Amino acid sequence: MPPLIYTERTASRLSWGYVLHPQGIEVISAPGTARGPLVAWGTDPRARFRDTASLWAPDRPIPATTPPKTTARTATPAPAPSPTAAAPARPRAH
Repeated sequence: MPPLIYTERTASRLSWGYVLHPQGIEVISAPGTARGPLVAWGTDPRARFRDTASLWAPDRPIPATTPPKTTARTATPAPAPSPTAAAPARPRAH
């Protein structure tokens, strides 16, 4: 499938827009609406963002939840390899 290419004529099908800034990504909820809030580049990528367009207004906080806490996995130590007995020497066949 070819990549989607959006132009001014086809952009009406987009429901979200993004503008890259040095300090983060600006999220715009719908074509023709007010600018959105700025999501800082340092935002945890595991954060869960809401997709309700009305929440993405420039005067509101970013509609994201705290990322899920990661639990440290306790690694179960692998069993120590059993010492292998040296193979008995085989006589050479001539």
